Amino acid sequence: MKRARWFTISALAAIAAAGLATATPAPIPPADPIGAVIPPPQPQAPATPPPVTPDAVSEDEAPAENAAAAPATPAPRVDGGMPVGNPMPELADPLSRPRQGVAIIQALDKVTAVSIRFAVPVGQQRRWRGLVFRVRACERTAADEPMPDSVAYLEIFSQPRARDGAVEPRRVYQGWMFASSPALSPLEHPLYDAWVVSCQAEAPSDA
Repeated sequence: MKRARWFTISALAAIAAAGLATATPAPIPPADPIGAVIPPPQPQAPATPPPVTPDAVSEDEAPAENAAAAPATPAPRVDGGMPVGNPMPELADPLSRPRQGVAIIQALDKVTAVSIRFAVPVGQQRRWRGLVFRVRACERTAADEPMPDSVAYLEIFSQPRARDGAVEPRRVYQGWMFASSPALSPLEHPLYDAWVVSCQAEAPSDA
């Protein structure tokens, strides 16, 4: 009975000793002393590249150095479609139109289909049936114009002949007529039509 109690006490003592050994924490290492100074890193000297000899320069590097040395040409600025800095070209003065002394007119009777061509000197007038033609100016286009043409300034009056007395003329047309474009400024009359054919220095012999 005493031996069993002794074994029990010994077992409990062993268990208690094992528990104390397990619960004891491991020792903490001492910390660094406060105020310790960490030395800064020492700078390292840059490595010196080996000297380059003229023979060591490659052919690809030589043009690059020449291109870098050459000054770049600035691109011209554009303002409103014209390069800035370039002078405007001087335009030549247009040539004056030569004035002629006679206008050649073609007239048509719409009722009878009779057509006639006649000359009217500048500053004078001529009658054909019920129309009176007065030429104020007649000129040709200048040599620098793209298309040759004849232009006359006419005044046309309607004045039919009356048996009992004179009839007051009525102006039916006034303005420029172009030989190349008769429909541009046509004569509006119910019986007659007329247009400019050309401008000449003198009246033709068969006019």
